[in-house]
Amino acid sequence: MTISEDTYNKYGRLFRKGEVIFREGDTGEKMYIIQTGKIRISKRTRDRETTLAVLSDGDFFGEMAIIDKEPRSATATAIEDSRVIVLDDEVFETQIRANPKIVMQILRKMSSRLRDADRQIKTLTFRDSSSRVVGTLLLLVSRSGKSTERGICFDYGAVITELSNMVGLPTNKVEELIGMLVKARVAYVSGGELIVTKAENLERFMNFLELKEEFGI
Repeated sequence: MTISEDTYNKYGRLFRKGEVIFREGDTGEKMYIIQTGKIRISKRTRDRETTLAVLSDGDFFGEMAIIDKEPRSATATAIEDSRVIVLDDEVFETQIRANPKIVMQILRKMSSRLRDADRQIKTLTFRDSSSRVVGTLLLLVSRSGKSTERGICFDYGAVITELSNMVGLPTNKVEELIGMLVKARVAYVSGGELIVTKAENLERFMNFLELKEEFGI
């Protein structure tokens, strides 16, 4: 969603890095649209916090609690200083009535999130940690990777931390598994970035790992 400065001046709020916007289980009375910044959506599973998504400019979150009036299903935390539009249910309903295109944007985004959730659930069921890391990186390629002439780029430190949070492995183990991709020439590290050569190459490598797990190779 595109956001004007006038809208931010009217409904905006600055969340500082590390600030929790809402916690899992809280009563939901507002939805949020990111003007600038990054927000981590996470959920506690057993004794650890698992990253479900990292959202950025134009993304929205928290809309389900307004729609179904249920408690928050996840925690939202600013991972950098973020300018965010905050809408209560009354303003949300007014905006929907005034601009029906918003409904389609929300439906498309929710559909995309469901597909991502299905992929993430499938990935996390793999017994092999290599498959979990590569499958999650493949998800990040479609979700947040920056396409360049060199390939699909990620900040190295940030993506290692994100993969660690998403698959529940220590960062040194994730780095070891990323090294496997570098050795296979599916990715490389340069100038503080992890660069996936092509999404298709990573997908083929993932298919190879799935076959290995299926046949116990």
